[in-house]
Amino acid sequence: MKRRIFPALLMVAAWCGGSAVATASDHDDTPLLKTIQRHDARITDLFVFLRGQNLVLAVCLDPMIPPTVTHYVFSSDLTVTINVDNKRHVRFDDPADLAEYGGTIVEPEKIHPNVVFEVTFDANGQAQLNILGLRPRVLSRAQFYAGLMDDPFIRGPRMGRNVATIVIELPYEAVTDGHLRPLLVWATSYVDDVLGNSQEHGGRALRSQFVENDPLNTTTPAEHAMKLGVVPDVVIVNPAAPIAFPNGRELTDDVVDLAPDPRVMGNDAPFPTANDQPFLTVFPYLAPPHPAP
Repeated sequence: MKRRIFPALLMVAAWCGGSAVATASDHDDTPLLKTIQRHDARITDLFVFLRGQNLVLAVCLDPMIPPTVTHYVFSSDLTVTINVDNKRHVRFDDPADLAEYGGTIVEPEKIHPNVVFEVTFDANGQAQLNILGLRPRVLSRAQFYAGLMDDPFIRGPRMGRNVATIVIELPYEAVTDGHLRPLLVWATSYVDDVLGNSQEHGGRALRSQFVENDPLNTTTPAEHAMKLGVVPDVVIVNPAAPIAFPNGRELTDDVVDLAPDPRVMGNDAPFPTANDQPFLTVFPYLAPPHPAP
């Protein structure tokens, strides 16, 4: 284990959101965080994709940022983690699981993060990245960004909106000790001095945001299997197959159509099929934030 500090690229002014409701991929869950007005801890999306030989992990937060806000600072009591299990065996021979989850996790009750990307913020909102479980020699090859970007969720109500983002890129082999094996990935967030060490969970798109799945947010993937009796809410990444939802999640994946649910599709107007801004071809890959109207 080794601690490294990477500079965030965009940290300017702070904003605390209001209480209005916004619905999207994972934009409208976690009653606790909504009740205490901590929208900045609400995970809206998790993207896991490849760029060449590199693994890219992107977490989006805070669906309540007004369109007029052009600068963002993360709160110093917020912690965001991206968790990776690089040991769990995954099968790809069940068509139903393959279509819905990207594969079948063998022994899901044993899911455990072997690599953790922990992001915290100082009193000035400056991001600090602490990577646990990787060899020190590969850490210098990681890129890290934290700041405001366009909301990449392809959905009518989110067009023209910005979100707080965390993006990490590093060699895929660095996360798997040189082996090209599958990964399980999920994100969490929590606020200091609030009950529990995880108030928000981000896994497969269009899952944990629904009210019947809210218990997923305060339990671990292993507990999803052991306590809740459901398939753990993680993103499965099989590098031997094309990365496309539900095998990972590309920025261009229109999950509203790929994982249809009438509660989301019913108010997707104007029913976009692509993001409202072109994604970047270089790190941090998400589209730049929208300017104030």
